[in-house]
Amino acid sequence: MKKLLTLAAAALMVVSLAGCGGKKSENKLVVGTQDMNGDFVEGVTNSSYDADVRKLIHGYNPVDVDNDGNLIWETKVTLDGEPKVEENKDGSKTFTLKLQKDLKWNDGEPVTADDYVFNFVLRASQEFTKAGCNPSGVELVGFDKFNNGKTDTLAGVKKIDDLTFSVTISKENLPYYWEKKFVMGEPLPKHALAKDLALDSSDEGTKVDNKALADVAVNFKNEYVKNPTVTCGAYNFKGYKNKQVQLEANKEYGGDWKGKKPAIEKIVMKAIDADKDADTLVAGEVDMIFGVVEAEKIDKVKEKGDAYTISNYPRNGYGTMPLSCYYGATKDVNVRQAIAYLINTDAISNAAMKGYGYACYSDYGPAQKVYQKNKAWVKKELNPYTFSVEKANKSLDESSYRFEKDGTTPYDSSKASADYLRYNDKGEVLSISHIGTDKNPITDSIKLQLTKNAPLVGMKYEITVKDFPTMIKCYSDKQKSDVQYNVYNMATAYTEVPDPYDELHGKYAEYPNYNPSGINDAELNKIIEKLRTSSSTEEYEANWKEYQKRWNYLLPVIPTYTNDYYDFAASKVKGFKTSPFRNWAKNICNFTIE
Repeated sequence: MKKLLTLAAAALMVVSLAGCGGKKSENKLVVGTQDMNGDFVEGVTNSSYDADVRKLIHGYNPVDVDNDGNLIWETKVTLDGEPKVEENKDGSKTFTLKLQKDLKWNDGEPVTADDYVFNFVLRASQEFTKAGCNPSGVELVGFDKFNNGKTDTLAGVKKIDDLTFSVTISKENLPYYWEKKFVMGEPLPKHALAKDLALDSSDEGTKVDNKALADVAVNFKNEYVKNPTVTCGAYNFKGYKNKQVQLEANKEYGGDWKGKKPAIEKIVMKAIDADKDADTLVAGEVDMIFGVVEAEKIDKVKEKGDAYTISNYPRNGYGTMPLSCYYGATKDVNVRQAIAYLINTDAISNAAMKGYGYACYSDYGPAQKVYQKNKAWVKKELNPYTFSVEKANKSLDESSYRFEKDGTTPYDSSKASADYLRYNDKGEVLSISHIGTDKNPITDSIKLQLTKNAPLVGMKYEITVKDFPTMIKCYSDKQKSDVQYNVYNMATAYTEVPDPYDELHGKYAEYPNYNPSGINDAELNKIIEKLRTSSSTEEYEANWKEYQKRWNYLLPVIPTYTNDYYDFAASKVKGFKTSPFRNWAKNICNFTIE
């Protein structure tokens, strides 16, 4: 699974961490971000900027990720030993998890098994979906009947005692390569969100009053997501106003995966002008900038030598031009491939990153071990879609847009011009509508290239520039959006589990927030299913190659670049170290300010 940066690098995914220019003794870190959506609990939107807040305020997930991207049981603070795992006679698998004692919410109330059971039940319910949230738990025994409202009991989740609960995965969802993901889930404060909601666990599962749960789901969506004051992570949410999130250290927090507690007392995350983050750092007005990709900025900070600590690493993601596979001309794979041939991706990465950017051909990130092991195969077997007007015209000649305006006369590429366009047999012009983000050199480079190159193949190409929240809403809502676009430009980052099922399987082709490209390819669906059911590293690697090959052909997304990330912190920020799998928010307990 991937997160949009939102990250989501709509604007290059630049995230800056800024320090306040106040007194040196002030133990506060100011973090600059892109505009946030204001959804600070998982289950609504998928912006990486909001996600950083989530990482800071939520905690006690039974599963964490280490510095190499491996899923691990979190037994240092959260679990009392690794879960007991049982293979059941019906082919299902049960994980029994026991919590450590004395875990607390930030209001001092104990964290119990009820809070985890409540989280699973709420998110799997029909009421959660009706409230406008994204359901989860499809892999649980009994999910379909419970989510469809055919029963008031979720069979796959049970409370055993105050510190113990079990999660049972259906045989249809096994084996699963990232099996620990099935029991990932931070608790929700039942005492604050659903104090009077009864959760009756028995051998049949957990029974709940659906009518009462409906009210809880609405309150979750309308109130708690925006103002999550009762949480159990390293920091407490103190408010979001004027595009700023205020956070304070949670004194009830038991610690991160290493048992460390936050040393920085206050964090402010605010929307800033990403164009000026390096200048602000060098001027001494900020403490830290994060996720820097532009060569000019990187070189500017490097020139200052020991004044800053550098943490750089290969990106676990890539820059993208997502395509609407459900709408307009880009429903045709030949049109999607033609657009790819009209772009010089080297020029796109050089527009901002120069020597710090490099090519990406398919759905992978350079930080991933499977890619690092198979670099030679990727280069040999995948189509790089090198800029070629000739190949773009050839692809379009194989599309439905191979005629002149009368819909019968074959298009003659030698006559190509802004006035001589391609049409299909219905007389519909080959028109592409692209939405990009403002103050973004990637948008500028794409616009410059495609407005110049599109007429060379008889394509009408229009680019609209909006802010990132507007663009991501259109992309995620798909058919429900007010304005339809064929192409977007943004970037993506992988979560702990790089499973493409939710984003590309045809099962979700018409769902908002899932499968945003709307693609539904039978062969790709089968490969995705094989990939996620791999039983060994070797089998996964073979399926990964098959997946990359098909994805590279279908192009639901055009990869535009990938790169290394550079994070910089002023020397007074100690313990500063980040990685592709544990960013600043995940590693916050390692940081101090002197």
